[in-house]
Amino acid sequence: MADRAVSEVLSFALVFSLIVASIILVSVSGLGALQNARDAEQIENAERAFDVLSDNIADLHKQGAPSRATEVSLGEASLRTGENTTISVQVHDGTTPKDVGTWKIRPIIYAGNQERALVYEAGAVYRTNRDGGVQKRTPPILVSDDRVLITVVGTTASEQQSLGGSTVLVRTTHRDSNVSFADTGGNIEHVNVSVDSTPQREALWQSYFESEGFSCGANGWCNFTSSGGIQRTYVVYHDIAVDIDQ
Repeated sequence: MADRAVSEVLSFALVFSLIVASIILVSVSGLGALQNARDAEQIENAERAFDVLSDNIADLHKQGAPSRATEVSLGEASLRTGENTTISVQVHDGTTPKDVGTWKIRPIIYAGNQERALVYEAGAVYRTNRDGGVQKRTPPILVSDDRVLITVVGTTASEQQSLGGSTVLVRTTHRDSNVSFADTGGNIEHVNVSVDSTPQREALWQSYFESEGFSCGANGWCNFTSSGGIQRTYVVYHDIAVDIDQ
């Protein structure tokens, strides 16, 4: 009887240990999978919100709307305006370059878990992580054999803003639009653009410009030259005020 009692206690201990080990294993792996699924769903929701944000800002500089507000659900993420990005444009008539303008803008950044981020910058939207990034929306820049239209969407704020919480509201207001340069006489042979941003986004910008026929150098400038000549050249700047509120 004593041996039988010891056997039952040992069996109970073994079964109980297996149950506890199984619960721990399922909890650890299951919680990790749930966390990854939740993070992926949050970034997808944020990407849809940035699609709406891009459309709303486009209403300001394309349609002349006075203001727009975009709601962004954050969860455990945060939304902020980033450090200034500098965009410079030059035109070249074949003899001397002309500085058209240099603008400092603040990108709008959704910062999620595991270094995942969405960035609205000068009309473009980028999705980045620690390994790289991809352009989700192209900027409003039009390039063809005989025409170049450089549109700089200048999202600005008086200072950096950062908010967390469940939901925030991004308010954008159209303050001004200015045609910084216009040539319709075919006098321009080269158009140069430089975007001074984070190294990761600079590389994405250069990839975009190269896909549009620009050649980019190590100095950060991207040059467009048309074999048939650029007949029409326009550079337009839109001043868009940004405020993040709850």
